[in-house]
Amino acid sequence: MQLAVRVWHYCSYLVLRLCEGLIALLPIDGAFVLGKIGGELMYRFLRKRRAMALANLRLAFSAEMSETQLQALNRKHFQLLGANFLAGLKASTMPSEKIWERVTADIPKERPRIGWLALISHLGSWELFSHLAERIPEYRFGAVYRRLYNPYLDLHLRKTRAKSGTALFDRYDDLLKCVRFLREGGVVGILIDQRAGRAGVWMPLFGRLASSSTLAATLSIRTGAPALPIAIETCGRARWKIIILDPVFPPEDGNTELFTARINRLLEEMIRLSPADWLWAHNRWKPNRPALLFTRDQRRRVFLPPDFDRARLVPFRILIVSPNTREAAATTLPAVRAIQQGRPDAWLAVLAPGDSAEIWRDTSEISRTIEFNNESVFALASKIRRIAEFDAAIFFSPGWKTALAVWRAGIPVRVARRCGAMSFLFNLHPQKPKDISDPIRLNLRLAKSIGANIDGLS
Repeated sequence: MQLAVRVWHYCSYLVLRLCEGLIALLPIDGAFVLGKIGGELMYRFLRKRRAMALANLRLAFSAEMSETQLQALNRKHFQLLGANFLAGLKASTMPSEKIWERVTADIPKERPRIGWLALISHLGSWELFSHLAERIPEYRFGAVYRRLYNPYLDLHLRKTRAKSGTALFDRYDDLLKCVRFLREGGVVGILIDQRAGRAGVWMPLFGRLASSSTLAATLSIRTGAPALPIAIETCGRARWKIIILDPVFPPEDGNTELFTARINRLLEEMIRLSPADWLWAHNRWKPNRPALLFTRDQRRRVFLPPDFDRARLVPFRILIVSPNTREAAATTLPAVRAIQQGRPDAWLAVLAPGDSAEIWRDTSEISRTIEFNNESVFALASKIRRIAEFDAAIFFSPGWKTALAVWRAGIPVRVARRCGAMSFLFNLHPQKPKDISDPIRLNLRLAKSIGANIDGLS
């Protein structure tokens, strides 16, 4: 097995080097145009990625742009993504002076005389970040990165960055070296737009909770180094502009969460400079799985800045699929209450047949009741889509009709215990406890499995 993995890694490495070699034969204008064509093809054929990017754009700009404008922006985003990727590969093979003929840079004349953090993101041709060392030679440059699983690609990345004068620090093993590098006057680049998963603090980004890394804030506070946001804008065919914003100094009280929230706002500002250049096809707001909710695990932190208007918090929309009878629906009410309390942005709707719909209209935790009777699966899926773009659906008693309708409605997370042939319609399967037969406690355990706190309810 290990030999097969090593062979796969090495073959992947060879494919990348072959692509680099072929791209190196093209002029950079040709690489940019070819990449733009590839981006157009991705836009046309990668339907799920296209839909994800459009949903993210709606999240950020629906109050400012029409649906037609958002779709045009989404298409341009895919085109620039492909163009900048291939142009970046080509740039890694070019002499520095040839690259800087195509790049203008708003570099402040007054620069910090101490080490500083470069707050970078997947904006434009982010490969150009690694060439800043040649443009600002009075500094030594480094970057925090996550070691690649493929050792051959990881070694190649390290060699490429070393040629451009950039030292790499593994985010798990080299942080002490990184701190020393900063204190000695170096510049360290940190990506601030990646999802931090379980280790992150959940805080607003474009008004929606996102798992955000506190690493940049922690390094800045620990070393006293200011943070400088850097954006790259595509301003023509294989032409770019690097924008370095004013430095931001760490707070005196050392509050990492408050400083991270400020960094998130700076990221929003940088994205707004050139929205089509950011990586919208990445699921930045993806919930953790299986723990969609926050209250069971006290280490899952949520931080809302003091000046943040809670009314602007974009809801996490959960569809509760009700059992068919009033009696069975009543056994889910404690679990539904725990789910609603599971995160501050939770918004609950329920999908219920006519026989049990009445019980949900009197439930304060439910914001919307979607009643159905004899509709077809297709009509029911359309009704669900018209109500909202749901983030998750939770089934306490799955049935074929509702399961198929929710699946067709495109809800990304579908929670239900394994139920024979129907199981393929769900993608999150809590285990059924063997020692519990009471339906109320069973439903509470399902809520607990996705992160709800059920203490005092069982």
